[in-house]
Amino acid sequence: MPNPDKVASSSVFSRVQAFISSYGPAIFIIGAIIGTGSVSSLVWSGAEYGMSLLWALLLSCLFFWVLISSISRLTFASGETFVGLAKKHFGKAGAAYIVLAVVISQFASNIGVLGIVSEAFASWLQLNTLAVSAFWSGLIFILIAFGKYATFERVLIFFVTILGLSFIVNMFLAHPSAESVALGLVPSIPPGGAVVAAAMVGTTLAASVVVMRSYVVHDKGWTLKDLKHAERDSRLSGVMIFIVSAIIMACAAATLHIEGLHIENAIDMAYTLAPLMGKFAATLFVVGIVAAGVSSAFTNALVSTWSVTDFLGWSRNPQSLHFRLIALPFCAAGLVAALTGGKPVVLQIMSLALQAIFLPLLVVFLLILANKKSVMGEFKSTRLINTLTVITLLFSLFMAYQAFIGLSELIQTNY
Repeated sequence: MPNPDKVASSSVFSRVQAFISSYGPAIFIIGAIIGTGSVSSLVWSGAEYGMSLLWALLLSCLFFWVLISSISRLTFASGETFVGLAKKHFGKAGAAYIVLAVVISQFASNIGVLGIVSEAFASWLQLNTLAVSAFWSGLIFILIAFGKYATFERVLIFFVTILGLSFIVNMFLAHPSAESVALGLVPSIPPGGAVVAAAMVGTTLAASVVVMRSYVVHDKGWTLKDLKHAERDSRLSGVMIFIVSAIIMACAAATLHIEGLHIENAIDMAYTLAPLMGKFAATLFVVGIVAAGVSSAFTNALVSTWSVTDFLGWSRNPQSLHFRLIALPFCAAGLVAALTGGKPVVLQIMSLALQAIFLPLLVVFLLILANKKSVMGEFKSTRLINTLTVITLLFSLFMAYQAFIGLSELIQTNY
């Protein structure tokens, strides 16, 4: 006779597992956004400017919700992916712009992401950086080459849980002041803060995130009957991204900014935390960086490969040879920083600024498609959603300008 306690325990575990899986697309997007790129820009922002750029983070999360809600509705109503729709309605040139925006920004992002992960991991454990880079690049390729959507979801749930817990514990150890958080909600851009603000927006309001959402809800098998749940999923991802991002910024603001310390590398944050908050906090931060980096690099390579194969009309089956060959350079991008000696934090922030520059035209494409009756039928965007999308477009144009200016300054300073 089965043990009632074991049956009850198994039943509870199954329900929890089913609940988490039902929000798989949200977890997928959180894993993509909270990567070492966002960690680097948030730590840099907190260290240099305290909480003064929190308002930009809040707005980017609000507009992020607008975009992923719209792209979900578009995917459900049409039954097609964003790249497929763009190819049909804007021609190959329009679709190619979307694919290039994803490929260029995500390849550059993976150079920085895996460079930061490898640097942090190797430095903390006193290992060879190139060997560590090869390990993480190889691991990500194996996960992609031998996985499927359900596997990808489980991988992301694992890493997102680790990074979330790591940074939340750090926040309680750092004790940021409520006053600094409140003041950060007042819009202002301090001198030199434009590129960092653009980088934070670039990691949340990114072209790749819009494209990725379309693939994720499509491959999840959601349809118009899942629209209400998809809305809850969108809100959950926006709220969680803001909370975790604000926590990371607050940790840096309450430690590095207060002490007047500056960082050049992500690992500097961990080394600085050690004397201020103890070895445990510093180790947790390294664990958070690694988990964030692997989840982000994994999704970067995945969405890039999805986009290219979709544009070419090829199968998106990860077990196919062409899929694995296309994924390979995005995984191998992790070796670039170790081989060339580049600064991965600077490269990462530059790639995020590129995301902000690419975004406005994608918002225009989305706005047009979401209002086409031939595409959306009775599910065309409402006046409220259109208004919010236009505001999002204006915000993206402003941040693209800031990114362009800041990127020019960053290149002149570092190269």
